[in-house]
Amino acid sequence: MQSAIGLLRDLTETQSYRVARRNSAHVQGTWGPILRDFENITPGQYRRFLDFDENQHWTTLYRQVTPTLENNNFRNALAALAAEDVDVADRIDNATQVPGVGIGTASALLCTMDGRWGVWNGTTEAALKKLGRWPTFPRGLTVGGRYLVVNDILFDLAGQLDVTQWEFDHLMWLVLQDDPNMVLEPIQKARPGTFNALIEERSGYDLANCRFVRHSQKSVGFWTKSRANLEHYFGYQREGSANPYNNAEIVFQFIPNENATEALFVGAYRVLDQWTFPDDQRQHIMYLPEFGENDDRSHARFDLERLPEFEELVGRVVVDWGTGTRAWSQWCNRNQKRIVNHVTRDDELSKAYEKIAAGVKYRTKDDTDRQIQVQQTVKAVALAEGCDIETLIKRLAGEQGHRCKITNIPFEPTGWNAPSPDRIDSDDREYADDKVQIVCKWVNFAKGNKPDDVFRDLMHQAAECMTRAV
Repeated sequence: MQSAIGLLRDLTETQSYRVARRNSAHVQGTWGPILRDFENITPGQYRRFLDFDENQHWTTLYRQVTPTLENNNFRNALAALAAEDVDVADRIDNATQVPGVGIGTASALLCTMDGRWGVWNGTTEAALKKLGRWPTFPRGLTVGGRYLVVNDILFDLAGQLDVTQWEFDHLMWLVLQDDPNMVLEPIQKARPGTFNALIEERSGYDLANCRFVRHSQKSVGFWTKSRANLEHYFGYQREGSANPYNNAEIVFQFIPNENATEALFVGAYRVLDQWTFPDDQRQHIMYLPEFGENDDRSHARFDLERLPEFEELVGRVVVDWGTGTRAWSQWCNRNQKRIVNHVTRDDELSKAYEKIAAGVKYRTKDDTDRQIQVQQTVKAVALAEGCDIETLIKRLAGEQGHRCKITNIPFEPTGWNAPSPDRIDSDDREYADDKVQIVCKWVNFAKGNKPDDVFRDLMHQAAECMTRAV
């Protein structure tokens, strides 16, 4: 049986290894200084390094980029890894505390910044196990401590071959390939402008473990009634029908749109469990008694859990499902779903502000322009001279962080938490700057003609009493 070193030495003669070796000096020479300069590297530069086209080495680093870019978290990871006066185990521990930075990303960054250190990822682990060189870790080691154990093995093997850690990492990949002459190519990434790209931007989910599900026309009726009604439906599948989730880990749910080839996104869920009724008679976790039993015949039930990182897209994204509308359940890595319409929450709130501004304009028309029934029921109000009410409402809402001035509740485009313009002094019938605040619709109704300070005091009393009751 060929020794581990003998096998690795043979792999250094392959075309694939020679290509990786040529890339090594260029990538480390270019990106090492940029990554070490953690105070000045831009988010765009960091994001670009994670792409295979730039690093020429790793195909999936980009998958966890979104949480790393938020609040410039990536700088904290790079700062931790660049701290040469700190033990490497502690550097790794500190870096992997940053959201979106696992040991694979941390060690890849460290290897690029300082070529003395090796890479520990899933490929490394599988290759070392295949070579019979995977270690047994002492109890109580942190991630950084285990990394040092793995790195000692990588350092020893690379030293015997007289190759760099960067070059040795490519040998780890070659160990697992059926064809050692295959040149590493990036996996197919989601095309820009697709829902697949949104998944990659917002999560680290492997598209091969995710499915798109487009439900029947029946689901539209449930959605129209309420989302809860629709989720009750998601947890059930009649006997004899294909499993809509087909062993997927993550499911992105859609319902038909007015256009037959389009679909509206209505939620992303993790599949927690599935079972058959009546063998197991428990209800799924989204079951609500108000919607009744599904039926008493044999059927499948599913426990689903909402994924919060996709909640703001619910009801706001329409995709082109494609001509194969009968293919209602599809793997995400094999099917690109082009986005045909994406209405953001900001877009919806902007329209809500325009709508309430139009209402103010109508109420402040001259009596001669107003309908008789309105004259009889609405007291005269007026706009201050030169006041652009739409601009004023949007400015105030922005200054308030798009939250109710009195309760701090975030505005919703519709419903009781929709924005409403409130005259701070109800006896002052004029809409003008410094006289208006934007509140939730229900707050405006509840306040009525009460003085602002009196109403706020009542709200504080109510909040205190409710807190004590809970």
